[in-house]
Amino acid sequence: MSTTPLTRSAAVLIDYQNLYYYLKNRLQYPAQPGDSAAEMIENLRTMLESRGIRLARGFAYADFGGLDEHIRHVQRALYLHGIQPFYVPSTMHRNTTDLQLAIDALSIVETQADTDTVVLFSGDRDYAPVVQALQSAGRRVIMVSFRGHLSAYLLDNTASGDYVDATELLSDTAREHLVDEEETRAPEATTEFEEAKEVPYDIDVEALEVIERFFGQYNEVYLTPLLRKLSEELGDIADHDPKSLIGDLEECGAVRLERRRGMPYDYTVLIVNGAHPTVVEIKEELAEQGVTFDGTEFESEYSEMDGYDKGEEEVFEIVEDEA
Repeated sequence: MSTTPLTRSAAVLIDYQNLYYYLKNRLQYPAQPGDSAAEMIENLRTMLESRGIRLARGFAYADFGGLDEHIRHVQRALYLHGIQPFYVPSTMHRNTTDLQLAIDALSIVETQADTDTVVLFSGDRDYAPVVQALQSAGRRVIMVSFRGHLSAYLLDNTASGDYVDATELLSDTAREHLVDEEETRAPEATTEFEEAKEVPYDIDVEALEVIERFFGQYNEVYLTPLLRKLSEELGDIADHDPKSLIGDLEECGAVRLERRRGMPYDYTVLIVNGAHPTVVEIKEELAEQGVTFDGTEFESEYSEMDGYDKGEEEVFEIVEDEA
């Protein structure tokens, strides 16, 4: 326990989604990402106290329902460390977590006059304007990130240059089981279309129609928004969830899936076989009906991907076995 007088007060804002999956991808058994994240938060509290800073409030942002470990276990561990879980759906585009964290950071400036320090547990360069706004309001900002994921631009915009390497917050056991990132990442996977066969079910044809209607303008369809749209358009059908529909279409050669490298997550894309008879028929029918592609609701996701630097930031969280 620190004997340093606690004369300052801090709010800690954690991009828990990124933290959890970074640890998941790099920790070897028996180390566990949820337990290691909890240890890091406790060690961060101890480090702050050694500087005379009290952790007054904290928030962790993630799609907790999608984490591999039991949601109650993760949330309970966060509560015990004084961190409030904040649910952010992972099916939305990547800026959702960034935006919510930024809103809460600026809200602290407006409503928490006693909080003189803000700890941002993330290294994305997108937070540079937030850092500048916090500092303009007289708050001290401390950045916490794994060194390989810290944007130099972000640190340059932190007036104090106050940075904590997140690796130092890991327990000795976790550091022993932390492997190099390149050793843990699977290579990109390219595939070939299966032999073209008749699409087995009417619902599979409807799924192809949804793909063409909403994503026909794209050469590669990102899997997360596609699964969401299939669910919205087709509803709940016994024995035909969106993933099984994609599986049917793969088997009959109408589509194929490929894995792409991303940071911090790899992701999956779907490619439509434009020569498949059913695909050709659907395209012709849509053209005859005068139907134009309606992908406007995904423009932000795809425009971000077009200019995306896979070496720095997250795109979509798509687990490899999602399909």
